[in-house]
Amino acid sequence: MFFSLMGKELKYQFGNLTFYMFLVAVILFYVTQFDPPGSIADLKPKAEAQGERIYYGQKTITEPRDEMVKMVWQLEWDYQAGEISKPLLFMNKSVKLDEQQLAAMEQTLETLLPGGLTSEMAEDDSRMEFAVTYEKYLELVRSLDKKLGGSTAYGDKLRPSILYKEKTYEDAVQDYKDLLEKDRLTNAGGRLFADYMGITAGFFPVFLSAFVLGRDRRTRMQEIIYSRSFSSWRYVLPKYAAVCLILLLGYLAVATHAEFSLTKIAAAEHLDFAYFAFYKYTFAWLLPTIMVTVALGMLVSVLTKYTLVAIPLQFLLWMSTMMPLEGEYGLRKFVIRYNTFGGYDNYVQWSSAIMVNRIFYVLLSLAIMWLVIWIWNRKRGHAGASAKA
Repeated sequence: MFFSLMGKELKYQFGNLTFYMFLVAVILFYVTQFDPPGSIADLKPKAEAQGERIYYGQKTITEPRDEMVKMVWQLEWDYQAGEISKPLLFMNKSVKLDEQQLAAMEQTLETLLPGGLTSEMAEDDSRMEFAVTYEKYLELVRSLDKKLGGSTAYGDKLRPSILYKEKTYEDAVQDYKDLLEKDRLTNAGGRLFADYMGITAGFFPVFLSAFVLGRDRRTRMQEIIYSRSFSSWRYVLPKYAAVCLILLLGYLAVATHAEFSLTKIAAAEHLDFAYFAFYKYTFAWLLPTIMVTVALGMLVSVLTKYTLVAIPLQFLLWMSTMMPLEGEYGLRKFVIRYNTFGGYDNYVQWSSAIMVNRIFYVLLSLAIMWLVIWIWNRKRGHAGASAKA
């Protein structure tokens, strides 16, 4: 029964106009946003000419002094704004600071940098003369984090998410070498592809999943289905699997085009490249997002007869996970953002956190589906009892 019902759901979706609208949206997003290089020459960093300034991107801060400089500026910005950003479930919220908290920030800044910040320091941060060691600095920002209520950028957990600085030309040259030698070109392309496609996977699938179970109510088949003698999971899971599969097939089709486009460039330049890199990141990065988006849509549809509610709810959740473009991979982030073509060293640094994130969302999607089945089964039982009465 499982595969029979899954096949029927696939057949329905292949004839569903909404599915083709989803495909059009994905293809348009792919064509307009994912812009692979036309040749290897397009990837070579350009040296700055006299009077010219080129932005080469950002890199993770690793030097203690650079970290202290960054955090001093962060302190100043937060103090002037009078508020800080804190994570709340799946999104960030701005928290206003009271007088005591502002005083604590002012005191921390004064202890780190007596005399405060000057305009000259903005031009040249080497002018900063810190009054404490790196170890004392860590004590101060950890203490400040507690005074601000925890879960701030000053604590050990969230501090790495803002520790970046601008790359130099030399950094860009090294990135280029890593792109060709370590990333083998297509891995870099696969990650950027998954970044852009992940944006669509975090929202558009809800237009299909939110109406999968609600369709039975509209066609007045729900009571008949409830009265049949079979396990609830045999009915709900095939529908879930079918929607996830048809969405995955759409992304795999686009990934195929991207794979051929980039491998063609690599082959023309006689470069080594990673085979099936786009498929790898489609399964590893996009599939968990698809699974949890579909599961959430089905959960809302089984909780209420107003299935359209799933769309604004998913939109809010989706918006909360769009930023930053890279470098934050905690469990609240269900869409993986890595908006960089390359950045191999940074990716290696974050790869473990990304893997944990993806495994978490696969497990979460399965847990949500267990809840969907349980709720559907309860409603089925109540309907059966009412029919007998």
